[in-house]
Amino acid sequence: MEHYAHLQEEFVVVAAPLARVERVMTEQALMLRWMSPAVRFEPLDGWSFARGARWRLTLTGLGRVLEANYLVYDRQPGLILWAFDGFWEGFDAWHWRPYQESPTQTLIQNRIEYNLRIPIIDLLWPATVGPLMGWDARVQMRRLQRVCEEDAVGEQA
Repeated sequence: MEHYAHLQEEFVVVAAPLARVERVMTEQALMLRWMSPAVRFEPLDGWSFARGARWRLTLTGLGRVLEANYLVYDRQPGLILWAFDGFWEGFDAWHWRPYQESPTQTLIQNRIEYNLRIPIIDLLWPATVGPLMGWDARVQMRRLQRVCEEDAVGEQA
């Protein structure tokens, strides 16, 4: 099993049922509302989360200097697992499941395990981009929570 030098993991509990979270995680209009403005995430095969669908991630403002190709590696109810390769390589997993057996609360987890492929970036990352990426991920999870909880009560009926 490959060892990854970097790990980032965030969790949030949302007051929304699994069906709502599934929509927010996959429907374009909803997803664009919570995704980080620090990245541009574009589909190469249309807006698809089917296994094998290809996407490209580019860090906003840096052009194509730091970009990565993403592939939907696994897709199941409550899971999107991306494999990525480019300036970094690894896996980005999004899981969502009922929280404490509640049909109206969902736990969402995002776990990214990766290695940086450019040595100078790997040296600078812990003091520069790494902390910013962690902060951005936490802000993104709060946006995700808001979008999931909007109109969630109406969907539970």
